[in-house]
Amino acid sequence: MTVRSAFAAILIAIALPAASQDYDANFTLSLRGITGGEIGLAGRQQGPAYSVAAEAKATGLVGSLLKYGYEARANGRYVSGRPVSQSYSELEDDDGERTQAEVAFRGTRPATVTFTPPRDPQDHDIEPTEQTGVIDPLSALYDVMRPTEPGRACNRRYELFDGRHVSRLTLGQPETGSDGTIRCVGEYRRIAGYSPERLAERPVVRLDILYAPTGSSAVAVTEVRSPTRFGDAVLRRR
Repeated sequence: MTVRSAFAAILIAIALPAASQDYDANFTLSLRGITGGEIGLAGRQQGPAYSVAAEAKATGLVGSLLKYGYEARANGRYVSGRPVSQSYSELEDDDGERTQAEVAFRGTRPATVTFTPPRDPQDHDIEPTEQTGVIDPLSALYDVMRPTEPGRACNRRYELFDGRHVSRLTLGQPETGSDGTIRCVGEYRRIAGYSPERLAERPVVRLDILYAPTGSSAVAVTEVRSPTRFGDAVLRRR
């Protein structure tokens, strides 16, 4: 995996209570202690309905070598404590090459997918409407990162669909520290819709997720650590 693909993968890859509440957090991404990216995440829930937006970009020395940006928005509803996607859009700018994807969901199935500019069919493409039990990646990220009850941290699984790919995000059993922090080991696994080369490159990404008390009775993610061939990539809340 190249430096470009490693940072791009990490930038892309890495319910509030019933009353209306906002969630606004900013994270820095570093590799071997060198800051290389920033991620902003903002969400709002009114009753069961939620909306969330994210923005990621390469910064610092990496930003001077790699022009990369990612913006995404998602809307959905919480059903039995789980997010159910209604719409998802993403805009990726990779060194001036801008691509956009929009997905509309019907329940836990994608209903329509639109690409701008249109994509040429690939041998490894999957049929979006045949996927079931999936949500968009931003809804899953929001559900993981937001403040939550300590008993709800970790031990979760999400089947993801971003318009082209199916992947799985799994959070393992929690380990509680004496300081109130909670740590769990998870993984991000590519499932379908990827080229054979990408599947062979790095099919599974290990994640070490740290929750910390927020000052109330909740905990929230403050750090995500993932090993790469260049050292640990660390996503840390500012």
